[in-house]
Amino acid sequence: SHDVRRVVKLYNRVARTLVSFEYLWYQAWVDAIEEARAGLQATLIVRHPDDGKLYVNFDSQILQLIREARCLDRMGIHIPEPARVVMLQADKFKAHYADLSFALSEFERITSK
Repeated sequence: SHDVRRVVKLYNRVARTLVSFEYLWYQAWVDAIEEARAGLQATLIVRHPDDGKLYVNFDSQILQLIREARCLDRMGIHIPEPARVVMLQADKFKAHYADLSFALSEFERITSK
């Protein structure tokens, strides 16, 4: 009937729009991978210019890249090799962050005495 054709056309139009959006989002994500990976080249410990304290310089974009790569991997979507390498080293990055944070807190504790 006429109503069924109209619904099918609307469904197909929405499906095309969603597929187009998904493709554009994925391309933007792939383009942002190198920007996020650049955070791995940053200095690990930095001194804040105002208070002079030392902080671990870990870019939150790396954690976001890891989360997004894991989600896409679970959905069966191809993960580019640079993102896959970061994703597979997530536990190592988190452990290094925790170790550096502990070392800095101990440093602060000792130097404050």
